[in-house]
Amino acid sequence: LGMTGSLLPTSRIDLHVHSHFSDGQDSPEELLKAPVEVLSICDHDTVCAYQHLPKEPGPLLLPGVEISARLVGDQEIHILGYFPSGFPSEFQAWVGERESDRRTRMRAGVAALRNDGIPLHWRDYEAEIGEAVPCRSHVARCLVRIGWPRNPDRLYGGFMNRSRFRPTHVGTAEVIDSIRRCGGISCWAHPEKEHIRLHGLRLLREGLQGVETRSPVMRGERRLVAKEFAAEHRLLESGGTDYHGGKKKRVGWYRVTVADVSTELLPKRR
Repeated sequence: LGMTGSLLPTSRIDLHVHSHFSDGQDSPEELLKAPVEVLSICDHDTVCAYQHLPKEPGPLLLPGVEISARLVGDQEIHILGYFPSGFPSEFQAWVGERESDRRTRMRAGVAALRNDGIPLHWRDYEAEIGEAVPCRSHVARCLVRIGWPRNPDRLYGGFMNRSRFRPTHVGTAEVIDSIRRCGGISCWAHPEKEHIRLHGLRLLREGLQGVETRSPVMRGERRLVAKEFAAEHRLLESGGTDYHGGKKKRVGWYRVTVADVSTELLPKRR
């Protein structure tokens, strides 16, 4: 852990936020107004946000993406891919395939809901997505709007379960290898402590390079297990808010500083 360039150990950073090109609510332009020194937009299975960045000065940018990966059975985990030198064309093409697959899987899930008698109209689904790459949270908002349960457990574990919204077929090994082969750094996003204990060594063998240890959900024993895992295996440490939008909390609301993450993840100020 440390600092780079003119960044200080106390400089505020956020290496995990989402834009409206995924399931976030803010545009890239709005995100870059955040009071942080370093920012990484890590949308789900897409890098579209980086094609719509404003030219105005803002935080240092660490190009990133959050890729869904099949862990075991129908369980998924998320792998953050950080690219300090930018996204090479080979990786952009591979992410394009993940984006297309996500669109197909989400559309099939909505069709399954409709076939089961849930009155979710296609026009409402398309309007909710807009220009974004679809996520289950888009469907959740549509369901809530037409009066279905607001309880997230009932929405995601019931209506939007994996029998309707199937997980990605791409395994962790392919995701980690694709990131690394294209010059990126793979970091396990907000890992569950049970997953670390059960599957951590396997992901290490597959080439995992880092783990997210600073996050609003990474508290207590969960954070302790992640930090011990990182220290024992000399993994890089990342951190961020996993910000998706909203009026109550903003980018950087959860304190992460330069001193909290590994130097390899921090771009140098030009």
